[in-house]
Amino acid sequence: MTANCKILLVFRTDSAPKFSSVSQNLLYFNLPLNVMHDIGFIRRFVIPCSVQMLQVMLLWVMLAYLTIYWIDLGFSHFQVGILISVFPVTALALMIPAGIIADRISPKKIVLASMFISAISISGLMNTTDFWLTLIFLIIGGISNALFNNALSSLYYKTLGDGLRGIKLGLLTGTSIFGYGLGPLIGGQLIARFDMHAAFLFSLVGLVPLFILSLSLADLPGTRVPLSMYRADLSNRTVLIFVVLVFLVSLHMGVEQTCFSLYLNKDLNISQDDVGLLYFLQALAMSVLAVFNGFIGDRATARGRGLAALFYSGIAVSGLTNIALFFATGFSSALGVRLFHAIGDSMTLVTRSMIISHLFVASRIGGNLGTVTTTINLAMLAGALLGGIIPGYSLAFVVAGALALLVIPIGLITRPKF
Repeated sequence: MTANCKILLVFRTDSAPKFSSVSQNLLYFNLPLNVMHDIGFIRRFVIPCSVQMLQVMLLWVMLAYLTIYWIDLGFSHFQVGILISVFPVTALALMIPAGIIADRISPKKIVLASMFISAISISGLMNTTDFWLTLIFLIIGGISNALFNNALSSLYYKTLGDGLRGIKLGLLTGTSIFGYGLGPLIGGQLIARFDMHAAFLFSLVGLVPLFILSLSLADLPGTRVPLSMYRADLSNRTVLIFVVLVFLVSLHMGVEQTCFSLYLNKDLNISQDDVGLLYFLQALAMSVLAVFNGFIGDRATARGRGLAALFYSGIAVSGLTNIALFFATGFSSALGVRLFHAIGDSMTLVTRSMIISHLFVASRIGGNLGTVTTTINLAMLAGALLGGIIPGYSLAFVVAGALALLVIPIGLITRPKF
């Protein structure tokens, strides 16, 4: 057998995804025989996780402070809600097509292209104070973010393998969260010493080393997947219930984007550099917990147990601590609540990723992952608008926390097979 012939990989093809080992099912996948052997540990795990961390860091250097920046420019609270919702709106239009494209061509090429688009967005944002121009450049940034997130995640899932999925996905989640915390920490220091333009410039220049590192990502070939196979996957009852649950629990992410920095800065009078410190400490806790929760998830599946209990437990902690944030009085109490929130969010994110890896086959993970990510971004949009409509900055967290808690009775009644 030559290196370029088709090989038989072991995946599910049934139209009803099940929580079972992929080794029980068959699918022909047009992949050169030596490709997987040539992708070593560093290219499969270390480089993608590093790229993910750096991209999230560069994004949140700006994103954590954009709401404060726009308020200080004179934009209304409602305008800020509209602007911050542009990212999920753009993703709604692009995530599923981007996922299908990531199945059909190399995800690496999409990752590299997204960085050029991001440079256009950042350059525009740092050079305008007009609301409509800001909206346009945010749309461009949303395009970049949608392409990057789907392509890199698809690449990681495609090379994930069948063993220790929880730890591997926990590593990706943890490094992403670490970037989410490191970005605001750096951004807060830059803004405290200079201004918002310094944060924009840092993110723009940072795209250069990110692009260079991304050149070392694995360059997987694509394969044509009939659209009917995606429809069959997504019509499964468990998948449909999972999508609804993901929507409800993801609402709080939009509220956080719109209100969290403003709540800390305007209501609790926490300085912008301390806002960055709080983001970082919470993210540091979440990144460590993500790997630990991945280990717990692996232990549960190895013993033949489902992931529902872990998923619902994480949601319970996340929802309750969002409600508790309403009662924070300063930096210390807000930090304490958010550290407990980190326990719930990390458990929810890792188990969500593990459920996705079991529900969908690797060869068409891009399109299906795009659907789940679209759901997340739709929830973020709804949450961002919710945060803009509800008076003040704290009450929206109570509403988002209560909606997240609805997941538990819905899940217990419908009993999806996670």
